[in-house]
Amino acid sequence: MSFALELCMDQFSAPETALGSEPGETLANHLRRKSGEILELWEGRVRESVPASKALDPLSLRNSIPLILKALANTIEKPEGTEESKIEMARVHGEERASRPKYSIDQVILEYRILRHAIFDILTPGLETNAHARSAIIDAIDIGIAEAAAAFANYQYRLREQFISALAHDLRTPLTAATASAQLILRQPEKIDSTQRLSARIVDSIARTDRMIEDLLDSNLVRSGGILPLELERSDLRIIVKTTLEEVTAALGNRFFYEPGETPIIGYWDVRYLKRAIENVLVNAVKYGDPVNLVKVVVKVNELKVSISIHNQGHPIEAQDLETLFDPFQRSNKRKNLGRTGWGIGLSLVKGVCQAHGGEVSVQSQAGAGTTFTLTLPLDARPPMTQAA
Repeated sequence: MSFALELCMDQFSAPETALGSEPGETLANHLRRKSGEILELWEGRVRESVPASKALDPLSLRNSIPLILKALANTIEKPEGTEESKIEMARVHGEERASRPKYSIDQVILEYRILRHAIFDILTPGLETNAHARSAIIDAIDIGIAEAAAAFANYQYRLREQFISALAHDLRTPLTAATASAQLILRQPEKIDSTQRLSARIVDSIARTDRMIEDLLDSNLVRSGGILPLELERSDLRIIVKTTLEEVTAALGNRFFYEPGETPIIGYWDVRYLKRAIENVLVNAVKYGDPVNLVKVVVKVNELKVSISIHNQGHPIEAQDLETLFDPFQRSNKRKNLGRTGWGIGLSLVKGVCQAHGGEVSVQSQAGAGTTFTLTLPLDARPPMTQAA
């Protein structure tokens, strides 16, 4: 976007244009001097009008906006520059916004329109006497919007293609196993022992496929702002964690350490969703953790809350991945570098399950210390009026 703004600014000569309150101040210098005010005005208005911006820290929100203003001033002064670099910067900005799942093209466009109004509000009344500059800035913003929107749409398209590819790959595995088992049964129906074993494999493969589809549907519900339909029941958290570990151990091997303790941890949760959330974190811990050290699971009770911590040794999660780790369809650089397929919805579902219970999920990851995911939930996830009853 910053260089896209330059595209329409080549046509006017800054040294001849005086706009500021200081005598002889040029348009370029006036813009540089007022950049801080423009940024503050723009950020305040964006926070009020762009819903996705509320989740961003100031540095992430401003992103390339300071460079946009700097490039605008520089181009007024020195209009040199290659068209390729200008368009590339616009694409970079659009892709950055597209990487944040709460942003839409409409919100990106609104950000740029707010920027245009902020520039005029701060630079007026000087710009009122320079119709040429006003027209050029408007055209420049429009070009920037077009480039950023195109990059945004292209990023989302690639993301969907990657997701569909990963989904097809993962679904093919259990379906192929089920088909092969069914064919063997048809070829040797007289072998009862073999038939029972193959039938069990078919049932397991179909169950795996069903879980994948459930994860997809639930993740889409969470992504669209919906709440998972919980069925809360009185349960012992120790048993929930223990049975989940047994199921994951059957699939991945004995890679876990857990001491449930003797005191029951009784509360109200959705057992099915909670088991799925714990399973997703356990599977990730085995996939990306140290292959030698066991994954450690710790359950604690603190007043009216419970926490489930899952710790694995190994390489830490990169800092740039932590910010979007729980966003849907996001895959870490580590996973990409390892060449592993994945949907990028497992951890987003974990977040959705925790939030539906009125809790949260967090992660800490440091070199040497390993990675710890912590699911924090209320001891009683029922609505207050139900609890009172």
